[in-house]
Amino acid sequence: MKNPIRNRKGIALISTLMLLVLGLMVVAILMRLVTQETKLARLEQGYSTALDAAKGGADAFIFIAQNGLALGIPPTPPFAGTFNNAACLRIKMTNPTASWTIPAWTTAACPSATSTTYPSAISSDLATHPDMADISFILGTYTVYLKIIDNSPTQGNDAPPCPNGCNYYTVLSSAQNAATGQHADVQFVYRWPQ
Repeated sequence: MKNPIRNRKGIALISTLMLLVLGLMVVAILMRLVTQETKLARLEQGYSTALDAAKGGADAFIFIAQNGLALGIPPTPPFAGTFNNAACLRIKMTNPTASWTIPAWTTAACPSATSTTYPSAISSDLATHPDMADISFILGTYTVYLKIIDNSPTQGNDAPPCPNGCNYYTVLSSAQNAATGQHADVQFVYRWPQ
């Protein structure tokens, strides 16, 4: 009669099953990691695209400032035919923030002119109160909104290029894709001679 403790029949089967379960666990973990990394890469790519669109809005603002579009100079491509009313933007670009008052805002028929408090001039809600509602920046699948939220002019005697003073515009550019919900905001300060 054999000693049952020395009988090792079936140990190979148990060992094989344990290794198989361990191998399946490793494969499952790897599949989960690959899936998560793919999702993260897709989100990062979407954000990068939205950020590029917001930066494109910043470039558009610089073009508008450098070419005087808000100051009454006739628009040129890519804004020809789309820059219909620049009165609100003109108020912001030629006056310090403290001068963005309700009477001037109402006279120019700017957004939220009926507000009984400080107008939408400094609101950061770009989708509702952009400065340039008459301009549609469609960059790819993104709509880009621009808003000047502060204008701090200097008085002059500044170093070049501002011997007569400069305006320091704090501008917010926001790119939004309504279909996917992706968005990115860029806030920057832009100096321009008076």
